[in-house]
Amino acid sequence: MENDREELIKRRAYAIWEQEGRPDGQDLRHWEQAAREMQGQGASNPDGGENLESEGTTNAVSTPTPAPRGKPSRNGARAH
Repeated sequence: MENDREELIKRRAYAIWEQEGRPDGQDLRHWEQAAREMQGQGASNPDGGENLESEGTTNAVSTPTPAPRGKPSRNGARAH
Protein backbone atom coordinates (compact mmCIF):
# COMPACT_ATOMS: atom_id res chain seq x y z
CA MET A 1 0.00 0.00 0.00
CA GLU A 2 2.84 2.41 0.87
CA ASN A 3 4.56 1.43 -2.39
CA ASP A 4 1.41 2.41 -4.32
CA ARG A 5 1.33 5.81 -2.61
CA GLU A 6 5.02 6.35 -3.30
CA GLU A 7 4.54 5.45 -6.97
CA LEU A 8 1.68 7.96 -7.26
CA ILE A 9 3.80 10.67 -5.62
CA LYS A 10 6.66 9.87 -8.02
CA ARG A 11 4.36 10.17 -11.05
CA ARG A 12 2.88 13.44 -9.81
CA ALA A 13 6.31 14.91 -8.99
CA TYR A 14 7.46 14.00 -12.50
CA ALA A 15 4.40 15.71 -14.01
CA ILE A 16 5.07 18.86 -11.94
CA TRP A 17 8.71 18.82 -13.11
CA GLU A 18 7.60 18.62 -16.74
CA GLN A 19 4.97 21.36 -16.31
CA GLU A 20 7.64 23.68 -14.91
CA GLY A 21 9.93 23.14 -17.89
CA ARG A 22 12.14 20.42 -16.36
CA PRO A 23 14.23 22.68 -14.09
CA ASP A 24 17.38 21.26 -12.48
CA GLY A 25 17.63 20.91 -8.72
CA GLN A 26 13.93 21.11 -7.90
CA ASP A 27 13.29 17.40 -7.31
CA LEU A 28 12.80 17.69 -3.54
CA ARG A 29 10.35 20.58 -3.91
CA HIS A 30 8.41 18.67 -6.57
CA TRP A 31 8.32 15.54 -4.40
CA GLU A 32 7.09 17.51 -1.36
CA GLN A 33 4.45 19.30 -3.44
CA ALA A 34 3.21 15.97 -4.83
CA ALA A 35 3.11 14.46 -1.32
CA ARG A 36 1.08 17.45 -0.03
CA GLU A 37 -1.35 17.08 -2.92
CA MET A 38 -1.73 13.39 -2.10
CA GLN A 39 -2.53 14.22 1.54
CA GLY A 40 -5.20 16.67 0.39
CA GLN A 41 -6.69 14.14 -2.01
CA GLY A 42 -6.74 11.36 0.58
CA ALA A 43 -8.52 13.57 3.11
CA SER A 44 -11.27 14.45 0.64
CA ASN A 45 -11.79 10.87 -0.52
CA PRO A 46 -14.42 9.21 1.71
CA ASP A 47 -12.90 5.71 1.46
CA GLY A 48 -9.39 7.04 2.20
CA GLY A 49 -8.00 5.86 -1.15
CA GLU A 50 -5.76 7.88 -3.40
CA ASN A 51 -7.27 9.87 -6.28
CA LEU A 52 -4.19 10.79 -8.34
CA GLU A 53 -3.85 7.57 -10.29
CA SER A 54 -3.36 9.14 -13.70
CA GLU A 55 -0.01 10.69 -14.56
CA GLY A 56 -0.04 14.46 -14.85
CA THR A 57 -3.26 15.07 -12.93
CA THR A 58 -3.45 18.65 -11.71
CA ASN A 59 -5.75 20.94 -9.83
CA ALA A 60 -4.75 23.91 -11.96
CA VAL A 61 -6.72 27.13 -11.82
CA SER A 62 -6.65 29.49 -14.77
CA THR A 63 -6.32 33.22 -14.30
CA PRO A 64 -8.61 35.33 -16.46
CA THR A 65 -6.99 37.79 -18.83
CA PRO A 66 -8.01 41.39 -18.11
CA ALA A 67 -10.30 43.02 -20.64
CA PRO A 68 -8.66 45.54 -22.98
CA ARG A 69 -8.94 49.15 -21.90
CA GLY A 70 -10.59 51.81 -23.97
CA LYS A 71 -8.70 53.91 -26.52
CA PRO A 72 -7.12 57.10 -25.19
CA SER A 73 -8.94 60.26 -26.12
CA ARG A 74 -7.34 62.91 -28.30
CA ASN A 75 -6.10 64.94 -25.35
CA GLY A 76 -4.20 61.92 -23.95
CA ALA A 77 -6.64 61.11 -21.16
CA ARG A 78 -7.84 57.53 -20.89
CA ALA A 79 -11.43 56.61 -21.51
CA HIS A 80 -13.04 54.91 -18.50
